[in-house]
Order: sequence, then structure tokens, then C-alpha cells
Amino acid sequence: CSFLAALMEPPASDSMRRAVEAISRARRCVVFSGAGASADSGIGTFRGEGGAWSGVLGTVSLLWGGTPIGWRWTPGLVWSRFVSDFYGPIAAAAPHAGLVALTELQARFGSDNMRFVTMNVDSLHQTAGSEAVAEVHGSVRRFRCGTCGAPAHPELPLQAGSQPRCGDTACGGRVRPDVTLFTEGLPSDQWEAACSAIEMLGPGDVLLIVGTSSVVYPAASLPSVAKEQGATLIEFNLELPTPLSPIVDIAVAGKAADTLRHCVDAVLRTRS
Repeated sequence: CSFLAALMEPPASDSMRRAVEAISRARRCVVFSGAGASADSGIGTFRGEGGAWSGVLGTVSLLWGGTPIGWRWTPGLVWSRFVSDFYGPIAAAAPHAGLVALTELQARFGSDNMRFVTMNVDSLHQTAGSEAVAEVHGSVRRFRCGTCGAPAHPELPLQAGSQPRCGDTACGGRVRPDVTLFTEGLPSDQWEAACSAIEMLGPGDVLLIVGTSSVVYPAASLPSVAKEQGATLIEFNLELPTPLSPIVDIAVAGKAADTLRHCVDAVLRTRS
């Protein structure tokens, strides 16, 4: 069966072979993921071509729903759009083959030696079974009160026409997703976990940069830190080059579901 499977695989590009070799030799691995890592699960990207924040309408949507402004002045409207257009597709999504492959790779490395840093808010890495995931921008699968900040546990499925209220009756504030809106600071615990993951990398280790345009700071600065520490940077992206491409060592073009699955299969055969 393994022989037949090998015959059916597409021929590996030079960049794919180099990626497999680097990962196979590594002692530690960190995955740094952005919106493109979830695109093959049916979740739209933001800044790429045709992304939700591209064009004039996208800019208006970002300024209103992606910052505290809209949540403060038109909470009912923004909540409705959040549930219908953002949360709904994420809740219905399933991890694609590439995300599952990364979970299998982590099982081989061990969660102490392979960690995840994601700018995504969909928690698909965890849904795929991955551990040690730092969500530097939060998650739409968690909620908190927009007034007092207390964790909230609204009844699921969420209703677009009814925004939940804080469980503390003395507060009564409106519930919002526990994500980082533009102009807000990153959650300190998640940022510390992300920095810790990057700091463990050294010469011979690898940073897998998956599906990110790498323009959202401070998170986008982490690959440069890994580079300075001697780690090998491997970029997996449908759209190449990206702003990070000048500092990466290996760039693999293609859909994350295909390239990651193919790469991890080859690594697991090598490391077995």
C-alpha cells in the first residue's frame, strides 16, 4: 500500500525536498500560521487577493467591525454581522488535511519540542488535535464581557439577532468574542507563550511559516527573531513572494492542505 501511495504522489519540487530534509534533521519545530493556513477549510483570508479587508468595502468593514468603534456604537449590528459572516463559517469549518498533518508531526516531535503560534482566531489547530498553541489574537470560540472583561459562556449556537449579556447581573454588559480588535493590546499570556516558543529555536531548528502575509505587528516580528537565533525558516504559502520571503530559507508554493500533507508524510517516512 505504501508503494502504491508513493507512486500516486506528485513529484517533489526542489524546495519541497529541502523542506523535508530540514524538518527531518530538526530537534525543535514551531509553526507560525496566518489566515492562509485556514483557507482550505473554507475560511476566507483577509489581506490576500479578494480578502475580506481588501478594497473600499473591506476597509470600511475593518474600521467598523474590526475595531472597538463599531462594538461600542452599534453593538447589535456588529454582533449580528460577526455571528453571520465571521463566527458562522468558522464554527462550521473542519480542519483540512494540512492541519491534521501538523498534528501528526507534533506527535512525532512531542509537544515540548513542537509548538504553534497562530495569528488566526478560529482555533482550528486545536480542533485538529494540536497542543501548545499560542493564539496571539485570541479566539472567536471564547467570549468575554465587553464591559467588565469577565469570561462569558453564551448558549450555543449563537443567535445573530440576540447579543448575550454578562452573567454578572450587576454588570449586564454585552458579550463579545475574546479576540484582539485593532487598537487593542495582545493577550499577555498568549504573547508570552508565543515568545517562549520562538525563543526555544536555535541553529538546526525550523520555523514553518504557513499562510501569512506577515504584516500584522508585533506578531509578524517573530520570524525575524527566529532567524536571528539561527533557525531555518520554511514558508508555505499559496501567494509568493510575501513580505517575509527575503529572509526565509525555503519557500514552498501551493495550498496548505496539499503542501503540508505531502511534506509531513515525507518527514514521517524519514523519521520513522
